[in-house]
Amino acid sequence: MKTDSTPAVAIDAKLARSVHDTVAPSAEHGPAACLNCGTLVADRFCGHCGQDAHHTHRFTMRYLLLHDLPHSVWHVDKGVLYTLRQMLTRPGFAIAEYLAGRRAQHFRPVAYLLLVGGLGALLMSMLHVQPFPPEKVATMPKVFLLAMDRYMTSLYKYPSLIYTVLLPINALVAWLLLRATRYHYTEMLVAQAFITGTVTVPAVALTVLLALLARRLPALHNLSFVLALPSLVYPIWVYWQMQAHTQLSATSRWVRAAGASLLQFLVLMLACFIYIAFLITSLLRQDPSLRQDMQQKLKAKPTTTQVAPGRP
Repeated sequence: MKTDSTPAVAIDAKLARSVHDTVAPSAEHGPAACLNCGTLVADRFCGHCGQDAHHTHRFTMRYLLLHDLPHSVWHVDKGVLYTLRQMLTRPGFAIAEYLAGRRAQHFRPVAYLLLVGGLGALLMSMLHVQPFPPEKVATMPKVFLLAMDRYMTSLYKYPSLIYTVLLPINALVAWLLLRATRYHYTEMLVAQAFITGTVTVPAVALTVLLALLARRLPALHNLSFVLALPSLVYPIWVYWQMQAHTQLSATSRWVRAAGASLLQFLVLMLACFIYIAFLITSLLRQDPSLRQDMQQKLKAKPTTTQVAPGRP
């Protein structure tokens, strides 16, 4: 049985310089060779590899700076910024559409997580967020300060490792509590990549706002716990939207969404507590003097608390 196949042609320098620059924008696309795989293409896009066969230009400085770079980074209808905009305006619906097959315009979830989450971690490290209010640092045991410093360094230096550990756990929690969506575990894993990457954006924005306000109002340092709110609130919104296609009532959707997010948040807090406890234990073993410093400052705290009310 004879089958028809599209003939392939050799790619040469003349083709790169001439064919793709001479096609009139208003004219119908004539047969041309794809510069990526060499297949003859009558339409705009190659059916073999997907590359634009009629608008692949030779690189010039003008083309690179005015078209290729802005198109790659700032294109609003496709890619990372499109995905980010969708995740900030209609996240649950966008994830549901992605899982249903509408994926061409979106950035791939794991790449999105590593890119957006990595940039968020970089910005947070530049802000030098202090876990304790400045007025309490002097009375804090040195081992606590060292442990928190190593903890924050780990967050900023190895964000992808942290995502690798927490992502499967969060996906399992969401899969168990949102069974009405009928998404299986792997699909929940994809959803968590989008959620975890996006949650760094409001977290960074809140951190910047708090840091700026704390310069005028130092008391705001005591409100550093609000930086954890995006990790708790944002997933609730996402999960509520992801259940839109179910037969559940709005109240039931909110309850399930809040339960899943709260349980994930508790798992995160438990993981942080275990890691910080491990760091403290390791530091105390390495330097016995830290134990003496901790005992002295912990004993001195009740005395300081009793004397403070008597001050004018």
